[in-house]
Order: sequence, then structure tokens, then C-alpha cells
Amino acid sequence: MNIAIMGSPHYEGVRKIRDLIYHIKNEVDRNANIITRGMRHGCENHVKKYAIDFGLRYTEYNPAHTEHTLYSGMNESYYGKQFHPTQKLHQYDSVVMVADKIFYFGGIKPSEQKHLERQLTKLNKKIVYLD
Repeated sequence: MNIAIMGSPHYEGVRKIRDLIYHIKNEVDRNANIITRGMRHGCENHVKKYAIDFGLRYTEYNPAHTEHTLYSGMNESYYGKQFHPTQKLHQYDSVVMVADKIFYFGGIKPSEQKHLERQLTKLNKKIVYLD
């Protein structure tokens, strides 16, 4: 099962993130793959730490202008491009496409939320917003 856990770069509710990942491992699916956008600050940084610490598989869909990492979800040729503002939206598209369940911690910019909701509707998927 692919479970996406995304969030604001300003979100610091570490205990809530840890508890959700612990619950996923022990009560939902021991072989779950935790997916993020690969953000280096806030929520997704903590998601990466706890997913790896708890021994779950971890995949990140970091933007095309960054380097390919051990956990990158796209092939190597996708990375190392010049920055473009739509790369952030493509991250949402990539995550929604592969995720079976989606959680979002903290606030989200209205323009990003509109794009995310459009993708969710198109693929008939639901998201759970957590505080």
C-alpha cells in the first residue's frame, strides 16, 4: 500500500507525524510505502526520518531541479533540470498518481490546494487534512 504523507514546510507537529507513521506500521500495513514530495523542511523531513526509523519503505518525488537521491521516485534522467515554477505542481501530480491514501499536515497555499484538489477529483481519490 502506498501512503502519501505531505505537509507544510512550517509544520512542526513531530509527535503527530510519528504517531501516524507508527499506527500505519503496526495497525494498517507493515509493508507500506510512505511517499512524500521530498521537502527538506517541516513535515516531510520528519516523515522521512520516522518512515526510515520504523523500517518502512520510503519514496520521495523531489522536484526536477534537484538531484536524484537514493529515495527518488522518478528515474535519474528526470533530475538536474533548471528550476521552473510548475515543478511544485508536478510533485503533487506524481504523489497523487501513485498513492492509495493521502494525508496532509498543516496549511497549504490556496493555489496549490486548488491544483491538488483538481488532481484528486480527476483520479477519484480522497485526502485527509490533519492539524
